[in-house]
Amino acid sequence: MTIGIMSAMLEEIYLISSNITNKKIESIGNREYISGKLEGTKVVAVFSRWGKVAAAQTATTLISKFGAQKVIFTGVAGGADPSLDIGDVVISSELIQHDMDASAISAFKRFEIPLLGITHFKADTELNRIAAEAAREYLATIESEDIPIQALEEYNIHHPKVVIGTIATGDQFIADIAKIGELRNAISSLQCIEMEGAAVAQVCHEHLTPFVVIRAISDKADANAIHDFPNFVKNIVSHYSLGILKTMLKNL
Repeated sequence: MTIGIMSAMLEEIYLISSNITNKKIESIGNREYISGKLEGTKVVAVFSRWGKVAAAQTATTLISKFGAQKVIFTGVAGGADPSLDIGDVVISSELIQHDMDASAISAFKRFEIPLLGITHFKADTELNRIAAEAAREYLATIESEDIPIQALEEYNIHHPKVVIGTIATGDQFIADIAKIGELRNAISSLQCIEMEGAAVAQVCHEHLTPFVVIRAISDKADANAIHDFPNFVKNIVSHYSLGILKTMLKNL
């Protein structure tokens, strides 16, 4: 079995790729696909870059060229549910493209993907369960792991929690509380907002490939979004991604 692993930022994928053994690197479409073993499992890890087109291209290559039988996307997101704090983790139950709207044509609903007739792409139930269990296991021991206490304190991360819910994707970096409110009213169980997950979900749906998206909350998707974003990803989220992934692979 080959697991495809994706992240939209180089900082998110760096620790994962650094831990892959028996590496083979292949460049396709301006991406470096790193094949090898992680926790004894065959993996292909790749930095997808930002946005839906970049993510869809990368996911398609993982499946069609490298034979990924499952796809895991890991990275950061802006919180939409006000109960979420920075450092919490969201596991996708389903994903929706919040900027897809062909409803000016009466045949389509808002968010519906034309010709597919789908608004919500459901993550694989088993991968979802394994990801949630792995995230809870990792976060329960976070202070004894390799994230310095001072880094956790800097972002006020003390008892991070794991939630399962809807993730919304669009080609917009949202920092507007009014926009968040509108999307929360339109999308039930909305937990967080990002720029790649639902595109990966659509590709996986069309290729009959199980997937799950794992997102650490980096900000509240408002005007107070973290300014030192790369450092947050490097110092916090990269460790989350590797720790949760390694625990997942042990259970797959």
